Amino acid sequence: MTAQIGQTVRELLVGDLNAYFEQTKSLDEHGWNAFGEVVGAAFYNAVGRSLSGPQADVPGFVAAAAVPYAQTPVAIDENAAQALVRSVLGDDASVAEVLEQLDEPDLARIELVLLRRLIDDSRGEITVDALITSAQDEAAEFSGEAGAS
Repeated sequence: MTAQIGQTVRELLVGDLNAYFEQTKSLDEHGWNAFGEVVGAAFYNAVGRSLSGPQADVPGFVAAAAVPYAQTPVAIDENAAQALVRSVLGDDASVAEVLEQLDEPDLARIELVLLRRLIDDSRGEITVDALITSAQDEAAEFSGEAGAS
């Protein structure tokens, strides 16, 4: 299952994010845990690499990431997305409320939309394969469910 999870995340990040619901419809609880761990680890790493520092424009970044998906099945809640980004940057004041309101599929969907923008904005410094391979390794350290590819 681990290889499948990594491959699904890769396909979503380089392909059509609007296929999110189709690509993830067969995941059970174990699968969602592994999927969320891989996406979450990738998100944490990419945000830390790309948006750290006092000049980070979180609202601007989130708005730019959201625009291509507005009015689509994967449209994101920009306030929730900002809270997720800020939590990675050390400001977790508003993330608890977001985590209470959203389930694992919603969180992963938001993180994937933001990841797509982070990868695009990196101009090749963040590659999908390296990011997902690293995320799988990190997720495996915490649970063993998401193991390396």
